[in-house]
This record gives sequence, structure tokens and C-alpha cells, in this order.
Amino acid sequence: MVLRRAMGGVIGSLANQILRITVGVSIGSHPIRDERLTADEMDQQRIQNVAYQYLCRLEEAKRWMEACLGEELPAPTDLEEGLRNGVWLAKLAHHFSPKTTPLRKIYDSDQNRYKAQGLQFRHTDNINHWRNAMVQVGLPTIFHPETTDIYDRKNMPRAVYCIHALSMYLFRLGLAPQIHDLYGKVQFTEEEIDNMKLELDKYGIQMPSFSKIGGLLANELSVDQAAVHAAVLAINEAVVRGDVGATAQALRNPNAMLEHLQGALVAVYQEMLQQARTAKAHRAAAGCSRAEKDMYEEYLSQTEIQDNINKVNVRSAVEMVDEALESGQEVALLSALQLPALDMQGLRVEHGPWYLEQLTSARQHSLEQGCVDPLEPEELQQSINLANQEALCSSNMQDAVRCINEALQRADSRQTLRCLLNSDAMLPDVLPFAAALYHQQLQLLQRQHPQGELQQEELYIAVEMLSAVAMVNQALEAKDLRSFCCSLRSPTAGLSDIHDDLLHRYLEELVGLKSRTGRGLLTWNQLQEGITSVNIIAEEDQQRFLVLELLQQALEGGDPGEVLSALLLPSSGVEDVVPANASRYLHLLTHAQRLKAQRSGDPAAELSLADVQEAVRRANQQTQRALKGALALAAVNQAVKEGRADQTLRVLRLPEMALEGVASECSAAYQKQLSSLLGIKAQRGDSRSPWVRSQTADGVFYFHISRLEGSWDKPHGFTHNALFLTNQEIQISNKCVLQGVVSSVSRRRCWEENEELLVLLQARSRGFLLRQRLSSRLLYLRSQGAAATTIQSHWRRFVQQRAYRQRVQFLYQHWRAAVKIQAGVRMVLARRRYRARLHYFRNHVGAIVKIQAFFRASRAREEYRMLVHSATPPLAVVRKFVHLLETGEGDIMQEAELLHLRQEVVTTIRSNRQLEADLDLMDLKIGLLVRNRLTLQEVVSHCKKLTKKNKEQLADMMALERSTGLKALRKRCRDRLESYQHLFYLLQTQPLYLAQLIYLMPQTKSTRFMETLVFSLFNYGSDSREAFLLLQLFTAALRYEIRLKVEQPQEVVTGNPTVFKMLVSFYRHARGHNALRHILGSAVKDVLNDGSLSIRTDPLDIYKTWINQTETQTGTKSSLPYDVSAEEALSHPEVQRRLDIAIINLKNLTDRVFTAITTNLYKLPYGLRYTAKVLRDALHCKFPEARQEELYKIVGNLVYYRYMNPAIVAPDGFDVVEISAGSTLLPEQRRILGSIARMLQHAAANKHFHGDSPHLHNLNEYISHTHGRFRKFLQAVCDVPEPEERFNMDEYSEMVILNKPVVYISISELLNTHKLLLEHQEALGPSPSDPLRVLLAELGGVPSLEELLGESGGSAADQYKMEVSLTLTSRFDVFNDQDQSDSRGVLLSTKQLIVDVLRTQSGDSLSQVLRTSTSRDQELQHGWMMQRRAQRDARTPDKMKRNQSLVADGNLSLEEKKRKIARSLRRLEALGVLTPPNSEAQILQMIAKDIRHQRLHRQRRRADMLRLRQTLSSLQEKSSAHSLQVDYYSQYITSCLDSLTASKSNSKSSNKKRPSLSYSAARLQEKGVLLEIQDLPSTQFKNVMFDIVAGQQTGSFQVKTRFLGVEMEEFPLKYQDLLQLQYEGVAVMKMFDKAKINVNLLIFLLNKKFFKK
Repeated sequence: MVLRRAMGGVIGSLANQILRITVGVSIGSHPIRDERLTADEMDQQRIQNVAYQYLCRLEEAKRWMEACLGEELPAPTDLEEGLRNGVWLAKLAHHFSPKTTPLRKIYDSDQNRYKAQGLQFRHTDNINHWRNAMVQVGLPTIFHPETTDIYDRKNMPRAVYCIHALSMYLFRLGLAPQIHDLYGKVQFTEEEIDNMKLELDKYGIQMPSFSKIGGLLANELSVDQAAVHAAVLAINEAVVRGDVGATAQALRNPNAMLEHLQGALVAVYQEMLQQARTAKAHRAAAGCSRAEKDMYEEYLSQTEIQDNINKVNVRSAVEMVDEALESGQEVALLSALQLPALDMQGLRVEHGPWYLEQLTSARQHSLEQGCVDPLEPEELQQSINLANQEALCSSNMQDAVRCINEALQRADSRQTLRCLLNSDAMLPDVLPFAAALYHQQLQLLQRQHPQGELQQEELYIAVEMLSAVAMVNQALEAKDLRSFCCSLRSPTAGLSDIHDDLLHRYLEELVGLKSRTGRGLLTWNQLQEGITSVNIIAEEDQQRFLVLELLQQALEGGDPGEVLSALLLPSSGVEDVVPANASRYLHLLTHAQRLKAQRSGDPAAELSLADVQEAVRRANQQTQRALKGALALAAVNQAVKEGRADQTLRVLRLPEMALEGVASECSAAYQKQLSSLLGIKAQRGDSRSPWVRSQTADGVFYFHISRLEGSWDKPHGFTHNALFLTNQEIQISNKCVLQGVVSSVSRRRCWEENEELLVLLQARSRGFLLRQRLSSRLLYLRSQGAAATTIQSHWRRFVQQRAYRQRVQFLYQHWRAAVKIQAGVRMVLARRRYRARLHYFRNHVGAIVKIQAFFRASRAREEYRMLVHSATPPLAVVRKFVHLLETGEGDIMQEAELLHLRQEVVTTIRSNRQLEADLDLMDLKIGLLVRNRLTLQEVVSHCKKLTKKNKEQLADMMALERSTGLKALRKRCRDRLESYQHLFYLLQTQPLYLAQLIYLMPQTKSTRFMETLVFSLFNYGSDSREAFLLLQLFTAALRYEIRLKVEQPQEVVTGNPTVFKMLVSFYRHARGHNALRHILGSAVKDVLNDGSLSIRTDPLDIYKTWINQTETQTGTKSSLPYDVSAEEALSHPEVQRRLDIAIINLKNLTDRVFTAITTNLYKLPYGLRYTAKVLRDALHCKFPEARQEELYKIVGNLVYYRYMNPAIVAPDGFDVVEISAGSTLLPEQRRILGSIARMLQHAAANKHFHGDSPHLHNLNEYISHTHGRFRKFLQAVCDVPEPEERFNMDEYSEMVILNKPVVYISISELLNTHKLLLEHQEALGPSPSDPLRVLLAELGGVPSLEELLGESGGSAADQYKMEVSLTLTSRFDVFNDQDQSDSRGVLLSTKQLIVDVLRTQSGDSLSQVLRTSTSRDQELQHGWMMQRRAQRDARTPDKMKRNQSLVADGNLSLEEKKRKIARSLRRLEALGVLTPPNSEAQILQMIAKDIRHQRLHRQRRRADMLRLRQTLSSLQEKSSAHSLQVDYYSQYITSCLDSLTASKSNSKSSNKKRPSLSYSAARLQEKGVLLEIQDLPSTQFKNVMFDIVAGQQTGSFQVKTRFLGVEMEEFPLKYQDLLQLQYEGVAVMKMFDKAKINVNLLIFLLNKKFFKK
């Protein structure tokens, strides 16, 4: 009632604003005359009134749009033209729906192009933006104009009408100001009124009724919107009263549709709304002086209330963010940022530290600028975006670093380079040519790192240094000293100890080092080592220079000790310095210095270290040579003294002695000669001195005989040992000995020494003699040339034959070796060719990979195409793709998630069903409490005291059996009501029942049945659910009728199925009433408006019309006969000419209508298109041999002939065109439309003109061409998505509906439906356990009218027309587990076994594979595959594990699986799943189908997961709503019970003892409450006491019994349980299993004593 009053107020206010028509309003400056007017004058006056009223409406629209847009619009007379480009309309759309129409979408917003070039087609986009915005904001579509109404100015009053309706609708929503009524308040000149009158007359447009806008808006206003307005009024009243509690309760009203309410902010809501309410009231009082005001001029609208709530929520949220920032708590900050009021975009929990840092910085910056307010949401969003960017950069950087580390662990430097070039890693510039250097050096760093991974900072430093090293290498390759210096001294290179004066030497050293290392780049260590080596060499050179200065000073001084000291310095670098040779060093260095001075001509020339080293070396060599000579000389002296000739000879031959011509045969002579010489020296000299002097080529050398040491320096007190033979003496002795020997052997030795000369002399002599003989022989041969040539040829032949035979014999003897040699040679050649080819391939590896990929892809596509499209794919193709049936880790995880989601959805659905059951039970309890209270009042008013006389009357009055009717509060009535609700829910959701019922009934009766029941049951498809279910009914009925009734495809056309009539009637009137107007309206209107066309195709009509026109024009009777045949008429050229013109016009008009049909395909009702698709598929399934052309003819019969053709023939009867009242179509117009419809009908059926109309034969070609276009159109008609996708419905849709579906059905429809179902129940549900049979059994027979309505007044006819509302619910659980059949299990097992065998073993056919024996390798491969499958199964969740039989099959060997496959195939043939002899081909087709559907299965699984998540979210919302309602009901029941138990005096203490009653059994029997006690006589009732004590919870009692003062038992009693028993009709209950109690009188007693009622 409150809602109705509220709606009445709103509608009345809107109506008062619009319907303000007063009598005597002046038009312009001409008042209406009082004298009596003629009919023409009254008609003229009426037209002027219409024109004036329309100008007023234009002025109202203009001022309202100016108020909304803040722009000045043209005058009303020019407003229509100004609206055509749609710019102001689009700006208006942006005003009330900025998201739908942003300013950037408005075309030509400044209207410069419009002013310069006029209207353009793109201006229609602006109009469409305006229309879309109106749809978005919810303005009913009945007010929307068409685009052409504005752009082409076809119906501008309708556009102005829409602007007025939009203004009122937006004002009601609080989105725009109110439009003002200016009728009678503005004046227009007579010229303006006349011009508008002419404009309206020109277009012939019927003026819309602006006064009915309020009523139409009220009619279109849904119940929910009415409830919203009532809730908004209650909020405004609560705000005005200032009661925070009342405001909170009003705000929480679900009907108010307010979001994001927070209980802690209710007081702030109250203050904010009160301020807004007061401000709006002041503005209304200041700006409007009208007596009649709309309530929303002062009241806050729902949008304004929500805006104020959002402002409070936002302010509270930003304060919470500010507090979290001050405390520095990351968790608190995230909680605050996640509040819905802030609506932060891109918020991620893992970015908490970045948010805290960024927002703290932003807050600090704000404080530094002197702003102490918290950050605004825009600033918060900006900071969050910056933090997200930083976090994303950090995450990307970590990923890039991880990628680099992974690349370094591999041996691919190119991959490492790609990872280093990734900008996310934030590394310095990387040089691509140094990829190997980066990879090698970074890999070494990674291996040396303790954690085994490099961090970004380490990578940055390393890459920076390596890039510098690469630049150095690049400079070395170019040998560019300038770039080398820059790169070498770069700080990023990190090279130390670089001296500018050594840069050239660095370059030379590093270039040499690079050339020695090869093509690779020098590393940092190598660069540093090269620099260090150059530095060391430079330092050594400096030290050596100092050494040379010291040595030069020593040489100038001539002191051997100083020379030796200088040479022994470590920095000198002179090697092998012997201190004993100091004097020799001095001598040789001095000699070398003089020699160098002579050569250079510089007396001051100095020695270099090389010269010094050379002098030292020579000195050492000379010393060694002199020492060895002295030792050899001592050895000769010793051998001579010992008298051993052989020893003497051996010593004389020593190289150190340097003796020539020592002969072995003269050994005795040598010994004798030297001994005699030694004897002579002994007689003359002294032999006591140990020193001897030896003259060498290098100088005098002194040798100590005892110590075997020598020196170049003369020893002190030197005395030569006279008994020591010198080298010269020995040489003289050797010559003396040799003189005697040489004379005898000199000649022989001379020959030996000149052997080569002798041999040469002999050779030349022999050569001369041979040449003489050769010349004479050559002269002879030349004289016998021919004979010589013959002899030579025979000889060569003989020689070659002999050689060949020998070679052949040799090869035969060594054929094995020959074969090996040939094989080796071939191998070498083949290897050479292979390596050349391989080298070519390696140089073109990219092209080879592309070619291979292309061929593989082409072959794979061909094989997959064969798998998909071939009816019998080859076994090889199936075997290639059979691996796709294996499930991977991702599939298992997704399946597990899908299973988990389904389990949650099912659990939540069942939980919601339990909550709904609890709500129903609570609803019943509330009804019982209310009913009990009314009954108590009635009882108390009749009986003040319970006595024996009236206890029976009281029991009857307490009982609820008096209430009757379908919705009475009785168990039997309620059960019947629930059964009817279950029944109609079953009929609505299971369309097969109604489909069968329609099929079983006669067509006339079924048509009435459709009109009276089906549309009512489905609420005329008013929402998507009912439309989906009604479409399911149509398609199910169509399939059922085709399956059982249609024997030939053409029977669908000739049989006139009932479902066609239902379908066409529904989509032509109920759901698609505007579709035909939108599709055909424009084309048909053009045909009707073109009055000059004539398409008479009958030759006789053309002939007679021609004669009549001729006679009319000439005034004389025609000489031609009037009655002729068609052939005679066609013989006249004029008739033929007119016929040709008519045919051309007919084609043009038909094309125009057909084009309108095809271009407006999307405007066809979806249900009609989907039914056409079902019709085509059902016919193709039943008649697979039928041609597609035949099927599309039948589809065209439905879509065109039944649905469109009547609308073309009679457009006025189907509201296709607007016909003014009292007018009809002309016969000529109907004839034209009939001819067009006939042509389209012939084209749809491809029906040609034959012998009956020979003059129309030239239309057959046009019909054939149009039929092809028709077929394409019908194919497009059938190309529609499934209803589940279109209406977004699935198996869970019924479970997420918050409000249960309600249908309104009359009593007669309900009874007739029940009766029809009982008559045909065996045909509808053959099984007794069928849900329909179960529900009908519960309902029983058809009830009478009194049983349904109870005692009600009115006639029977009125009672039959009464409607009842049924809240449809489902009784049966939709999640019943169904066992799979045995055949399906066998088929699944067989396919799995075949897949396992095919993956291991190949063959041309399945039978060949099963017959072929298995090799050991195949068994091993099969075992490995089964092991992997077992490991994967072990990781699979328990609920997803495969069947145990399939697991057991996996343990079989290949041979065992083959045998089981053969047995399973025979079993499937026995079960009828496979048909021999093609069982193998059929099972392979099934496996191929499984492979093809694997991808679709994965896609469907992803879609199912998304759908289940959405369903689960909706179910949780529904569960929350139910839980809130349960809590509300519980509180209500508790408050009802509390109100019943409220004491009359509230001043008593709350600590008072709980009330109780004590009655004896006799007293209770006297009151009628106690009927009997088992095994206890009534005489003992006085000894039994009953104590009834109120429990702690309201409505609960404890009944205690005592017998003779002894406490016996206790019985818990609940008041609601008693009411439930009373509701169920239980009159007597048992207490303590012995006492029988009257339920009704016990309730009365409790009411009277405890509830004080």
C-alpha cells in the first residue's frame, strides 16, 4: 500500500506537470472568437492550436537543453533544423551519461564542417550516441525516435516528444533539471504559426500526445523502480526527522538499491544528507514560485543520496589511508586502499612496500607545501600507478636478471646477449660483437659467486666494465691510437697503472697479444697483464740504463772489480757473470767499446746491454775454451809420462787439442816422439812450478796443474814448469811423425781425396763413347723408322698386355685389399662431398630451418585435415596424432580446479536450497504466530473462562481447520500449492512435456491451449529466462513433431505444424511486434508513396486500361474490340511495351523490398532465426539424403512465407506502416504489394512461371537469381549462436536466481492443465518414477473450485477467471549421480588400450598391428610410457584418478593388451556399439573424433572454469542475501515471541523468578488438556502434579511431573512445535510416552497463562 501511495504521488506529480491544458488560452496575439464558427474555421483553428502547441513544446525543449548544456540554442522555429546534425543531442547525452558518450566521440562538435559543407552521413553517429545513452540510462524504448526521424527530418515531433520524456525521466533520477510548462506563456507571430502549420501539413505527421508522457512513464515503471521511489521517500522523511536510527534503517532497505553502506558512518550520512536536503529545498524555494511543485524539487533522489554516501565513504577512506601512512603500517595501508569507496585501479597486495614508500613521499611533499588535508583519491591513484610502475620495473628487472643467470648456465652466448640487451635488466649499453666476452666472463663470475647467481648491481658493474673492455678491443682491431687511449683510460674499464708516455707501447703490446691469442677478444685480465708487462719492461729499461752508466764509469777507470760489481747488479739483466773472469770482461768490453767507436765514428759511443751481454758471453766462451785446451794438454802430458800409446792417441784426437792429421796407425810413433821430447826437457828444465802458460788464439792463459784451474791474469811469482809439453811442441812432434807416414800413403790419400774428380772424368769419357754409339743407332733407326714404329707398337702392346695380366692377376690375388682400397677411396670422396654439403647447409642453416618447418607444417596440416575431414582416417594419421590424447600437468591442474569449482558450486547450491527451506519454514512459523494471535483474540472475545461447557467449542475455535483455499495456512493446502508450483516449474524447465502435449492434442485445441497456457506460463517471454525457456519449448516441440510425424521433408510445409503457428504468432505480436516495422516499414512505405508506378502484368488488364485511356483522351470510341484473348492483347506493341515497363517496375520494387529484408537481417527475432536453424538441422538429421536446396526452401517457407509475407500483403494489419484513422490502402496499392509478395514467394521456393503465364517467362531468370540470394540470406539467418550463449544460461542459472520465478495463471487454466496432464500422463511419462507422474500422483485428482478458492463470493464464471500467483520452485535435485553403462566403460577401456598399442607399434591396419608380434624394444618403450603415466597418476588428485580398471589395464604387457583389445572388440560388437565387419574402422573413427575434440574440450574447460567462477560468485551473493533474510526472520520471530510474553507491568525487576504453573492431572483433565495417562486410572490423577516452567529462551517450557511428591520426568516443550503440530492437523500429542494431551487446548492454556492473551 505504501508503494502504491508513493507511486501515485510520483505519477500524479508528473501528470500535473504535463497535463496543464486550460480553456481559453490565447494563441499568438489572436484570442479565440466567442461567436459561433463554421466547420472549416473550427478545423483551421484546431490546426493552429496544434501548431502553437508544438511551438511551445519546442520552446520548452530548447530552454531545458540550454539549462543542461550551458549553451544558447537557436529559436524554436530553427531548432528542428539545428538538431539534425545531432551535435547538441550528443552533448546532451554526455551530460547525463558521460561514460557512454565522451566528448571525443562527438563528430564535428564545433559544427564547423556542418556550417561549411552541410549535413554529412557521419552526423548520424551523434544521433546514435544519444540513443545509446538513453538506453544506458534506462529510458523506455517506446519514446526513442529512429535515426532517420531526425537526420532526414521524417518525424521531428517524435524527437521533441522523446526530449520531453527524457527530461522528466532524468529529473526523477536527479540527473537533470525539471522542464517547465510554457503552454500559453509564450507568444509567436502569426507567420511563425502559419509556417509551422505548413511544415506539419507537408510531412503529414501525426502529432504525439505530450500529455500522456507521464502515464506512459508510469506504465513502463517496473515494480522494482516503484519500490525504489518508496524507499527514497522513506529516507528523505527519516533525514528530515533527524533520527539517526530511522535513517540507518531506511538506508539499509534493499529496495533503495544503495551500495557501500557502512554502519559506523550512519551519523555522518545523516548529517551530510540533511545538509544536502536543506540546500536543495532552499534552491527550490528560491527558484520556483509555482503552486504545484514536484516532490523531487525538495527531496533528494536516489542518485543524489548515493552520491552523498559515496562522498562520506571516500572521505572516511582517505582518512584511514592517512592514519595508515602516519603509523607506517603496510597491512593497514593495504586494507584502507582496498576499500570500495576509493575504487583504486590496479591495486595489488604484493606491491605494499612500494605503496607505502610512494604514498609517504607524496604525503610528505603535500605537507611541505602547507597542505594538511589527506591525499585526494586522484592523488592516491596517481601514487599507486607510480608505485605499480616501480614494482613492475623491479619485477621485470628480477625476471631479466634471472633470465641472464639461466642463460649463463648454458653454452649459448647469443641467448646471453639477448638477455643482456633486454631493457628491463637496466644494464649499461651492451655491444653485440662482444657476446662471447660477456658470456665467458659473466659465467666465470657466476661460478665464483657464493649463491651461484649474480645480482643486478653485480651485473651492472660487470657489464659496464666488460663493455669498456670490448671498446678497447675494438680500438685494437682498428689500431686507432686516439680511440685506444680514450677507451683505455676510461674509468669504467678499471685498468690501473696506465702511463701516458707508454701508450704507444701499450698499443703495440696488446695488438701483438691479440694476434697471438687468435680471433677472440682480450679479457680484462689479459689487458691488465699486457699493461703490467709493458710497465715492467719500461722499468727494467730504466734500471738497465743506470747499470750502463755505472759500467761505462768502470770501463773508463779500468778497474775489473768495478766492472764486475756493475755486471752483478740484478737490474743489469746480464746473465752468466763469473767473478773469476772480471779481467777478461774488462778486456773484451774495452775492446768492444773501441770497436763501436771506430764503426760509428763517435768517440763517446757507449755500449748497450746487448753488447755487454755479448762481451760477457764471449769472455765466458774464451775462458771455457782455454780451460778445456789446458786440461787436454795436461792429459797429453800425463799420457806421455805413463807411456800408454793408445791413451796418448786418444788424447791427441781430442777436439781441444786442435791437431790435424792424427793417424791411428802412428800411435807408437807419437808416443816415442813425445817421450823423447819430454826426456830432453827434463834434462834442461825445472819441474817444481805448478803453473804453466798456454798460448791460445784469444791470448795467454795460465793453468795450475795441481788444482786444474786457470786464469787470464798472470799469477804472482809466476814460473813456467819446464817439464810440461806445450801445444806448439806437440803440434811439431805430430808433423814430424806424419812426414814419414804421409809419404807412403799420400798417393792413396790423394786418390781418395780426388775421388769425385776421377769419377767425373770417367763418367764423361763413358758418356762420350755412349753418345757416339747412340748417334749411329739413331741414324739407323731413322732410316728404318716404319719398321721401328711397328716393332715398338707390338712391343708396347706386349708390355701393356703383360702388365695388365700381371695387374689383373695381382688384383685377383689381392681382391680383398682392392675392395678395401676402393671402399676407402669412395668413403673419402663421399665424405668430401658430405662435408662440402654440410658446410653449405651450415652457411644456410636459417633457410634450411624455414624450408623444413614449411614442409613439416604443410605435411602436418594435410594429415590433420585428413584426420578432421576424412570419414575413415588412415591408421598412420591416427597414430601420429594419438599423443594428443595424453593429459599433461596443466590439464591435470585445470581439471582439478574445475572439479573443485564444481564441488563448491554444488555445495553452495545445496546450502542455498537448505537456506530456502529454512526461509520457507520460518515463513510458515511467522504465519502460524500471526494466525495464532488472531485466533486468540477471537477466542478471548468469546470465552473469558475455560469451562467444561465451552472446552469443545474452544478446541474447535483454536483449530485451523476452518481455513480453506489453495493458499490457506493448512498443511494440506500448502502441500497442494507446493505441488502445483513444482508441477509448473517442471513444465516450464522441461519443455518435452508440453511439446508432447501439444503434439497429442488436436490443432484447434492446441492453438487455444497455447494462447491460454503457454504464454501465461512463460510470462510472454518477458525476461531472458522466460524467453530462453519458451524458445526451448518451441524447438523441442519442432524436433519432436519432425521425429514422430514427418515422413517427407515437404510434409513440414503441407502439414502446417502447430509449433509454426505458435512461433509466428509469438514473434509477430508478443516479442517481435516492432521487428516487421523495422525491417519492412521503410521499403513498404516507399512503395505506397510512389503513386506513379503501375505493375499490372495481366495482358488483358493492360489492354483494357489502354483502351480506356485512349477513349478518355480522344473522346471517341476506340475501334479495337474490348473483349480479346491474352494472345491477341499481346499482339499490340503498346500492350507489350507497357508489360515490359511493368515487369521492370516489378523487379525494381521486389529488389527494394528484398534488399530491406536482407540488410535488416540482424533485426529478425533471435528466436525465429534459431528455430529456423533447428528446423534445418532436424530435417538434415532425419533425412540426410535430402538436398540442401530443398531444406532451405522449407526454412524459407517459415521465415518468409509464414512470418513476412502476410505483413507485405497487408502492412496495415500488422502495424508495418502507420495508417491514419478511417483510411485504408487503395486497391491498386494492395495489388502492387500482392505482386511483390508473389514474386518473393516464387523466388524463395524457386518456382518458375510456366504455360499458364507465358508472358512472364522472362521473369524466370530473375527468380533463379533472386533464389540464390535468398539462399544466402537463409544461410545467414541460420547462422546464430546457441541460446545458452545468447541468453547467458547454463545448468547453474536456475540456482543463482535471487528472486524465484512467479507466474500468474487463472483458475480455469490451472484446472484444465491438471486435467490434460492426467489424461495423457502415461504418454508423457511412461515410467512410474517419472517426475511428472510423481507430482501428479501427489496432487491426485482435479480439485473442485471450492477446494482451490475456499468459501468466496462471486459467480462461478468470475471465480474461474480469478488469477493466482505461483512461485515456481524445483522439488528434484539437479545433481544426482548417474552410473555409467557397461558399454561405455568397455568402449573407454578399449580406446585406451588401442592408443597404448598404437603409440608403441606401427602397422598399416589395426588388425595387422594386433597380429604382429612385439619386439623387446617395443616392450621397453611401452613400459617406459606406462611408468610415466603411473607417475602422473600418482600426482593426480584422488577425485580425478582414473578408473581402477583403466589403471589395471596399464599394467598389462603389449601382447596382453592386444588380446584384450580383440576380446573387447567382439564384446562391443555384441553390445551393438560396433557393427561388423567395420568395427576396426569405427573404433578408429571414435579415437580420431576424440583427438579432434581435445582442443575443443580444453576451450570448453576454460569457459566452464570462468562460468563456474561467475556462478560461484553469484551463489555466494545469493547465500549472503538468504543469510541476511534468515537473520531477519529469526529476529522477527523472536520479537513476536517477546511481544507475546511481555508482562503487563514492566516495572518489576528483571531478576524475578521465571513464571511457572502447577496443575494436577485431574485439573488438567477437567480443562480438557489431559485426555488420559497410560496404565494409570483416573482416580490417581489427583496424585500427579504437572509443573510447567518457562525456559530461558522465549517460547520454550519445561514440563515436570511429580507423583505423590516424588519428581519423575521432565519434558521439553516448545511453543513453535505446538503450532507446527496444530498446522499439520495433529489434535493429540503424547507426553512422556504415556500422557495424551489435547494440542489446541494446551496452546490455549499457554496463551492464557504465560502470554497474557
